[in-house]
Amino acid sequence: MVTVRRVLEDGSEAAADGELAAALADSAEQFAGLLTWAAQESGFLDHGEREEAIGREGRELERRLLQATFLLDAAREERAPHVTSAAGVRHRTVEAGQGRGLASVFGPVRVTRMAYRHGHEENLYPADARSVMPGDPYSMGLRALTAFHLASAGYGQAQEIIEDRTGVRIGHAQLSGIARDLAAWTDDFYEERSRDAEEEEQPASDVIMMQGDGKGIAMRPEHRRNAGKQDGTRPGIKKMAEIVAVADFTPAVREPEDIAAPPARRKAHPGPEARDKWVSASVTESIEDMIAAAFGEAGRRDPERVRQRVFLVDGNKQQLAAIAACAEERGMKVPVLIDFIHVSGLSTGPDVP
Repeated sequence: MVTVRRVLEDGSEAAADGELAAALADSAEQFAGLLTWAAQESGFLDHGEREEAIGREGRELERRLLQATFLLDAAREERAPHVTSAAGVRHRTVEAGQGRGLASVFGPVRVTRMAYRHGHEENLYPADARSVMPGDPYSMGLRALTAFHLASAGYGQAQEIIEDRTGVRIGHAQLSGIARDLAAWTDDFYEERSRDAEEEEQPASDVIMMQGDGKGIAMRPEHRRNAGKQDGTRPGIKKMAEIVAVADFTPAVREPEDIAAPPARRKAHPGPEARDKWVSASVTESIEDMIAAAFGEAGRRDPERVRQRVFLVDGNKQQLAAIAACAEERGMKVPVLIDFIHVSGLSTGPDVP
């Protein structure tokens, strides 16, 4: 049995009661069950079975704790005196106990809060805004997990991994919707990286590394050059996207043997690490425009032109010409590094500049 007690300001203890006790009751019950299992039943299991049981029941404890926080929010929510929509319409009618589901990394929970109403307008939920609640049923943690696995795997594999880790199964269409929503924040994410680079004064000895690469992406059937034709071997199935990146580096002097070396030597002589990386990609802008955008970001970071700038590319002649033109226009000398794997023709996998 687990008893939840509060430590008061004078150091004394008292049993939790009221809304606090009610909100934490399920969590305390689950934790007590785990302690009982550890004391009495775990001895009959091997270590692998113990891991599985603790992982399963521990996730349920985490889910109940998250649910407890929302129960406390609901119990403590106070009516706001004035709630006005973006259109300037005041919502005067308030209805408590309005619930919605939320799929979290620990499992499904229920969120209850006050709804502010006005005629036929959409309800307003100030509590959702305070807790940064997403519009769809998927929590920020679940969205972050989805983004991480979709970046390296397909929808099917991401579904299986997320369900195994969280117990929540997200449909293919829902995964696609989350990915689309996350992609819409890409520019804001990298703008924040740019602001960080601007606020932190970089040493004049640091290098600004610019990078450009092309990536073929599959086009939707209705946007292909041969829309309506069934022959997938015809051109127009893919379109090239131009990707540019800018980052700050502190130089690290190394020899070739330090790079093509066993892990121990590479660890002893580590390479430079990118900071405040900014990335932009487009399927509509030209290579020249994207290269110019990279030069523009580098110029914003170093308006006095006191830092060395370097451009890394894979050897595309149009890229090289655009880099030379941008450097000449700005009266600068910018060394160009060409990816050896691309130049040698030895690449057997995806591009890794």
